[in-house]
Amino acid sequence: MLKLGEFHQAEDIFGTQLNFENEKTWCSQAHLNHQLGYVYSHKGDYTTALSHYQKALEMEQNYVAEDDSSLATTYKNIAGVHHSMGEYSSALSFYRKALHADHPLLDTTYNNLGSVHSSMGDYVAALDFYKTTRAMREKSLPPNHPDFGTIYNTIGTAYSSLGNDPTALSDYQKTLKIQGKILPSTHVDLAISYGNIGIIHSSMGNHLKGLAFHEKSFRIREISLPPNHPDIAINYNNIGSVHNTMGNYTTALSFFQKSLDIRTKSLSKNKAFDIRQHSLGENHPEMANSYNNLGTIHSSIGDKSKAHVCYEKALEIQQKSLSNNHPDLVNIYNNIALNLRLKSRSEDHLSIAITYNNLGLIHNLMKDYSTVLSFYEKALDIQQHSKSTREQSLTTTYSNMELTYYRKAIAIEEKILSLDDPSLETIYNNVAVAYDCVDDKQNALLYHQKALAIREKALSHNDPALASPYRNIASIHHSMNEYSDAWNFYRKALAILEQTLSLDDLSLGKTYNNIAVAYGSMDGKTNALLFYQKALAIQEKIFSPKDTSLVPIYSSIVSIYSPMEMKTEAAQFYEKSLHIQESLLSPNYSSMYVIHFNTARTYGDLQNYDAAFTRAERSLFHARLAFGSGHEKVQNVERYINIPRSK
Repeated sequence: MLKLGEFHQAEDIFGTQLNFENEKTWCSQAHLNHQLGYVYSHKGDYTTALSHYQKALEMEQNYVAEDDSSLATTYKNIAGVHHSMGEYSSALSFYRKALHADHPLLDTTYNNLGSVHSSMGDYVAALDFYKTTRAMREKSLPPNHPDFGTIYNTIGTAYSSLGNDPTALSDYQKTLKIQGKILPSTHVDLAISYGNIGIIHSSMGNHLKGLAFHEKSFRIREISLPPNHPDIAINYNNIGSVHNTMGNYTTALSFFQKSLDIRTKSLSKNKAFDIRQHSLGENHPEMANSYNNLGTIHSSIGDKSKAHVCYEKALEIQQKSLSNNHPDLVNIYNNIALNLRLKSRSEDHLSIAITYNNLGLIHNLMKDYSTVLSFYEKALDIQQHSKSTREQSLTTTYSNMELTYYRKAIAIEEKILSLDDPSLETIYNNVAVAYDCVDDKQNALLYHQKALAIREKALSHNDPALASPYRNIASIHHSMNEYSDAWNFYRKALAILEQTLSLDDLSLGKTYNNIAVAYGSMDGKTNALLFYQKALAIQEKIFSPKDTSLVPIYSSIVSIYSPMEMKTEAAQFYEKSLHIQESLLSPNYSSMYVIHFNTARTYGDLQNYDAAFTRAERSLFHARLAFGSGHEKVQNVERYINIPRSK
């Protein structure tokens, strides 16, 4: 029954035997407690499983020597339950006891030690233990032995955690091939393999294929396990995560939060979360995964406050159960930082908050991140409760907090990953954006350059994916008034985009516009005009003649024509801009006053006084609406209007 995964029937049989009078010998009692421990462990009832294993151990210790090899199995079983409960130190302790007593099953203990190290985030050590296990089994077992299915699976998991998805997928497929030959189609081990393959496909961008494997895994567990088993919670989370990645937020949320308990409908709506909390306890590391997933969904649907609460709960659990440099912390630090960035796009400030922010910055330089966050949170509390706050101040506090979490993530990632790992590129980019938000251009540039260096190592020199970092760096240089450097990077981006995009692609138009701005800042008026015209040609193909998106480029072209004394051309583009703005239902009166006034002066320079007078009148009309009759700007127009009137 155990090999077939029929745990309910096995529990009934072993429980009945345990109560039989003729099974009261210590040896039989120990054996039956072992079997029941195994059953309850696979059903997810770890407390009961541990109780049966400990009873078996107490009986054995009364009758056998401390170094007897028969104790190794019991030590390993107890260690396995502690591992499942997230009690990694206890698990390592019992596995080490098993090593001292273990002779024939030494390879299994090495494998289990690898599993615990994997749970603790030390994947390199885990892989070493797994490979030692494989080498030992290759000496004694045929290549298609079922045990190789297990060892390929664990090696695949280690490679996956180290970011080597292709190798991980190969090992998982070897596992599935072996299992498919010896197990029934509803065996729970097949569910594990399907789930692992689903995770890898999703990680490699094959989301539909990943979803299909997760659904296969779920169908098996739904048949073979009780509805509150933690492995079913894993399925819900995996399926929800794929839907979230695909943008199906409502579907994803239903897998994370709603009950799928068909038999009793007795669990809470958030089934995956509730199952884990019930079976594992509030502070189990897997609970952090559930909080993290819920946070991601709340963030995706715009509920940033709930997302932040979930992320903070996940972080609190992980900080209790994981080492300070555990890779799982990277994900939650990144999620908190990103959520803070999204929150910073609403809200406002007061003066004491500035002091807290400055104290936070000082502790940041000292890398005292816990103190940093306490000061930023004090500043944030003041800003959120202030009735006269400014948006920029709150944005700065969120950005500073965001940077602190990203620095925590980087500190971990740089220890465990190679310096050209793509995961680091993502964090470097996020840090660059955060620095840009707090107007720290030098550090923004530094981290954009780090991100670019990784991407340039991984891609060919003309890969389309390089265009974006080139433009990011160009933009930072431009904001620092380093126009020549900005121009160089815009040109690099342009060289790629012109090869990969259609000639009327809007992204190409934006790059032309950026290059024009750089030329204009360097007094290269002729080249600036050339690139503005290229950008305009694309925009006029895409937008209707009255689309307000055309107004900025019309104004930019005028800013080139006017100092070049090309007054007729300047007047034409002023008229185009006015044609759009006058068609708006709610025009911007202050903007209309400026454009009409500049158009009037341009016509005056051309000695077209009738047109100048007409535009000056319109400027005066809008100035009065915008500022009131006695305003200085109104008086300026009134003085000017007498010039064309007198001609």
